[in-house]
Amino acid sequence: MPEPAVRSVAKPPSESPAFSDEALFLTDASAPGQVRAARAAGAFSARAIADWSLLEQLHVAWQELARVAAEPNPFYEPWMLLPALRSFAPASRIEVIAVYRGELLCGLFPTEYRRGRAGLWRHPYCYLTAPLLRRGFEREAIRCWLDALASRARVVRLEDVPGDGRVRIHLLDELNERGWPALISQAYTRAVLQRAPTAEDFLSRALAGKRRKELRRQRARLSELGRLTTEELPEGADPRPWVAELLDLEARGWKGREGVDSLRDRAFMEEMASGAARAGKLQMLALRLDGQPVALKMNLFGGEGGFAFKITFDESFGRFSPGVLLELDNVERAHQLPALRWMDSCAAPNRFMINHLWPDRREMQTVFFATGSRLGALTVALVPLLPFIRRLARAG
Repeated sequence: MPEPAVRSVAKPPSESPAFSDEALFLTDASAPGQVRAARAAGAFSARAIADWSLLEQLHVAWQELARVAAEPNPFYEPWMLLPALRSFAPASRIEVIAVYRGELLCGLFPTEYRRGRAGLWRHPYCYLTAPLLRRGFEREAIRCWLDALASRARVVRLEDVPGDGRVRIHLLDELNERGWPALISQAYTRAVLQRAPTAEDFLSRALAGKRRKELRRQRARLSELGRLTTEELPEGADPRPWVAELLDLEARGWKGREGVDSLRDRAFMEEMASGAARAGKLQMLALRLDGQPVALKMNLFGGEGGFAFKITFDESFGRFSPGVLLELDNVERAHQLPALRWMDSCAAPNRFMINHLWPDRREMQTVFFATGSRLGALTVALVPLLPFIRRLARAG
């Protein structure tokens, strides 16, 4: 298969953007698609792709890379990233940097350039920014990507990097070897389900007996209103009707009241879920009362992990805690999947419900680093002062 062409032109002159609260990050970075192939790192090379039709040609190699990735990330797999690029990227400065060893795809880095700094792209439905790295070639792939960034930006900011993952370890090793200054500017933890011997073992550790008794009472009371069932999207079934139910239910809640729903988001969700189902990476659960959903949940899979992508419930049944009841069913289902070892909640750190149901945590970090220049190093050193600088800017 012919490889996508690399667009390569000279770096444009410096620009002088207006002052903003991110003035420290304003540099002379060039536009996407203008990066030259990174210098050879042994047999490794980088190819920058800003034409999504060319990126689609990598689908088979890309999916194989995801299968053997050192750290799973479904948000960067083709069935998720391609629809996201088509739906959300046209107005952004984004390109995908693919790293090869010869013809073997070893790394994939969706890279965004914003106000002079670079970072791994977080589309609106992305909750993890670990690049896809072929197991055994992690350090070489990161090295090649950093070589490409060195000519593009003086500062790099990575959000939602797993603090306990192999990506972070290899990244820090490479930064230390280069002498590029780095710091962790933010960190938080979010709930993760670590599989126990049985679902009963998990729930007995996670919930007090009194709380479990109350949830059983709520399920019994809800079932008094009609036929209560928990259903799972059958293998091979079209997920789009379930996605429509989930989004309609969500639109009747607080997200709908705040205008979060949009036709663009719906089109993305339908395309993404259809691709995930074809790849065997989708699970959808529904708690139904007389056939009508009172709670719906969507999970995604990658490697030995799962990712709790979305959950919603009918607020008119809120007194029965239908979302919690469906989450208990999700715990049961998770312990019935032999290959699943853990599930990331993808939740904010202050989500009360999931934090109480899933007692374990994983750390997520925001990592800043410079790419070798003195100005970049100074910028990283000043990052802890940013809150103070923003307050001065607002006061002025």
